[in-house]
Amino acid sequence: MTENAIQLEQVRLSYSGKAVIETASCRIRKNAVTAVVGPSGSGKSTLLRTLCRMNDRLPGFQVEGSVIVLGRDIHDPTLNVYELRKRVGMVFQKPCVFPKSIVENVTFGLKFHASPNGKGFSERAEQSLRDVFLWDEVKDRLDDPANTLSQGQQQRLAMARTLAVDPEILLMDEPTSALDPKSSRAIEDLILSLKDRHTLVLVTHNVDQAERVAEDLICVDEKTICHKPCHPLPASVTLDPL
Repeated sequence: MTENAIQLEQVRLSYSGKAVIETASCRIRKNAVTAVVGPSGSGKSTLLRTLCRMNDRLPGFQVEGSVIVLGRDIHDPTLNVYELRKRVGMVFQKPCVFPKSIVENVTFGLKFHASPNGKGFSERAEQSLRDVFLWDEVKDRLDDPANTLSQGQQQRLAMARTLAVDPEILLMDEPTSALDPKSSRAIEDLILSLKDRHTLVLVTHNVDQAERVAEDLICVDEKTICHKPCHPLPASVTLDPL
């Protein structure tokens, strides 16, 4: 029996009482790639950010129902939110790099989640950069500013920073929408290479991308969601044009 990494039961997401998603019930399998698709404004990103509690401080945001991530109710008052965000990492639509060196960007999260004396940071940084196929491109300039990298390299660097703390789940909010086709393919190859060790949830507007990388599909539309196998992509799925 396949183990679930995430389980939603009768979840309602709203801002100041106005529903963004009225009904959400689904299960996301461990060590699989799940694509979240649907029209702009349908609540895809809100749903994704809910899974690591990144909406908590947004004015008027409210979650009703049960959100179980890695066996825990993420709204249990005893839950350590920082520990949750270590286990559930997130990569955003636009590459997010800090005004620091390449290597400092990778090790940034380790300062909060690993040994405070920095032991093993260099090895973790190298492995994370190798995991995102970036090591050979930057190994001779690790101390250069991160913003000297191309946009596609910056996105992979952001993924390396997230992977350095070894999350079990990786959430990605349209990580290729700002990239050229070559860089987008590199990210897709990376997604496929990571699923044996991580659960991946990907928001995308790109129907071809969903078919290439995902095994399961969550369709968000008209304030509800449905969950189905991704292959073949259902004819009822309509996405925004690229």
